[in-house]
Amino acid sequence: MAFKSIGQKYGFVSAGDVYRQRIADERQKAENAEAKIVQNRTDTQKVLREMGLSEEQIAEMEARLEVLRQSRHS
Repeated sequence: MAFKSIGQKYGFVSAGDVYRQRIADERQKAENAEAKIVQNRTDTQKVLREMGLSEEQIAEMEARLEVLRQSRHS
């Protein structure tokens, strides 16, 4: 038998239900953000390869981009 909160049992939204939903929402946001970052990195690599950059130059460019990303979050 699955867990039922007190709110679910008696048909109202409890504080615990709200708390668990907020945690689930934040987790989903983090997963979506991570997926977007991975896609952006893939797109960046593709464009740089099409421009004719070597793998070393691409790695150097990615390092520079990561520094910029980190500085924006600080």
